[in-house]
Amino acid sequence: MNSALKPVWGILVILVAVIGFQAATKFFAPKEIIPWRTDFDAASAEARASGKPLFAYFTAEWCGPCQGLKRTTWADKSVNAALANYVPVKVDVDRYQSLAARYQTTGIPRFIIMDADGTVKKASEPEAMEPERLLAWLKS
Repeated sequence: MNSALKPVWGILVILVAVIGFQAATKFFAPKEIIPWRTDFDAASAEARASGKPLFAYFTAEWCGPCQGLKRTTWADKSVNAALANYVPVKVDVDRYQSLAARYQTTGIPRFIIMDADGTVKKASEPEAMEPERLLAWLKS
């Protein structure tokens, strides 16, 4: 092998290893299983019809902790079962800025339990919660 190409092959091997690791991590990571609604008004109407409260999750694509929840809390079967008692709605704070402002969402991720009419019953501090902590928060 030409000694001038050795550094190129080394870089190529490292690049393939990194890309392969990232792909494998994404492929084998648990997937989000919560049946999120993304239309707040439709979710409110569903809550009124079902008699269930809303579980509003304020998030954004750029929020690192929010993205981490997809592989942890939102992939947890116990959390999914607990949220069956609610109408879960995911609110993108960039897309729905007025809704985020109405609920004083100054930090994300944030969780708010509310009636179908929008009356807040319980609100979290802006933080990501592991499954056990979210389940305890829901029960408190």
